[in-house]
Amino acid sequence: MITTEKAFNLIKKNINKNLKISKVTLKNSLGRFLAEDIKSNINIPPQNNSAVDGFAINYSQKKNNSNLNYKIISEINAGDVFKKKIEKNQCVKVSTGSHLPYYLDTVIMLEDIKYINNNFIELPKILSTKKNVRKKGEDIKKGKIIIAKKSILRSQEIGLLASINKLEIKVFKKIKVAIISNGNELVNPGINKKNNQIYDSNRFMLMSLLKIPCINVTDCGILKDDYDKIKEKILKLKNKYDLIVMSGGASVGHKDYVVKIIKKIGKLVFSSLAIKPGRPMSFGILDNEVPILILPGNPVASFVTFNLFGNFLINCMHGLISKQPNFFLVKSNFNMIKKLGREEFLRGKLIRKNNELFVIKYSTEGAGILSSVVWSDGLIKLNSDVNKIKINDYLQFYPYDIFK
Repeated sequence: MITTEKAFNLIKKNINKNLKISKVTLKNSLGRFLAEDIKSNINIPPQNNSAVDGFAINYSQKKNNSNLNYKIISEINAGDVFKKKIEKNQCVKVSTGSHLPYYLDTVIMLEDIKYINNNFIELPKILSTKKNVRKKGEDIKKGKIIIAKKSILRSQEIGLLASINKLEIKVFKKIKVAIISNGNELVNPGINKKNNQIYDSNRFMLMSLLKIPCINVTDCGILKDDYDKIKEKILKLKNKYDLIVMSGGASVGHKDYVVKIIKKIGKLVFSSLAIKPGRPMSFGILDNEVPILILPGNPVASFVTFNLFGNFLINCMHGLISKQPNFFLVKSNFNMIKKLGREEFLRGKLIRKNNELFVIKYSTEGAGILSSVVWSDGLIKLNSDVNKIKINDYLQFYPYDIFK
């Protein structure tokens, strides 16, 4: 059995498939992985502008003139072009975002001035030069890389791209993922099952987890425990898809054929993790460099291992080999004895006590209790060298939304 850290390292070392590149419009770019560095062809702001509503002056004139009474000679609003010259003891009323010519280099906030009448104001005695002015190129400088290749385009990146007039973007083509379940006991929802059968929840759960903009996911159904049929199916899928995710068949029982087949038609990178739940998870590379992830059949184990390793694998296929799941520390609200030598991922729910965050664990730890992941907010990681958890111990917590 190997550690999760070793599994992460083996996954990233064995991903060699280069994804093709396509172009998408800005409106269709959300959630895609950028396939180019984006440089700006313009400065933002394109010109000095006011950061506040107030009055703009030339500070050098103020420095040479002790009179604090200034005449209002004009007004600049956002979008206006101002070309008038100003003299000593003169100012211009400005609104937030209004462009400033170079000689209007200091803005005094409305709250800091005193109106004498409709045409004159009194400035505060203490002023700082270049105050409340956004400089040309302060946000983005022309020629600067503003978003790096391999970045995931979120709403904020899309806003930034729009601000530099970038309407078409090169992204990596969507990864084609085949989802398949394995097991004689499985039937599809909607069918009248027998007592010795169960409804296949894993396939539907995994397809939902993979419904993200950078993925095209295909439901490839249920495979029975038949060596030849499983082998034939995998051989077909590897020529049509970039990634195969299989639920079930990862164990070492006499009818768990998947691992044996991977050894025949590709390379088994690892099989069996020092983790609970999810010990039987396996990972391989088929002969045309298509990765195959074999998840445990137990629903919770399948959910946990895919969230930890499936998303990491997809990131690696986009070149993000260091993007492992993030966590934050939170205090335990439970006591527990744990077996040494393996990592455990409990289902946890956050609670607040005395204005501080704590985590409670689900009452049962079974890998088949799917309702536990519905109840919980995320995963609690217990390290392999820990065997006793006490109330108020700090634990690593992985909220489910980081896996999206």
